[in-house]
Amino acid sequence: MAKLTQLIDNEVFQAYATYATIVLLKMMLMSLITAYFRITRKAFANPEDTASFGKGESAKKYLRSDPDVERVRRNTQSLSLFL
Repeated sequence: MAKLTQLIDNEVFQAYATYATIVLLKMMLMSLITAYFRITRKAFANPEDTASFGKGESAKKYLRSDPDVERVRRNTQSLSLFL
């Protein structure tokens, strides 16, 4: 079995680790961006998410689809396809 130092010095492993780190960081960042857009645009997908903005009928107006939020959400979903 190869020693850990040999594995770390391998160019292929270094490239894989670099790209995996970039993809994971981007995925985490995109989830924060999606949350930011949902909160600032007040466009939520679930009734549970609207609890802090109102109860009952007043919360239903926040259950909507916003084009900016959907663009960020689709971008995040397409990113997860590559994992």
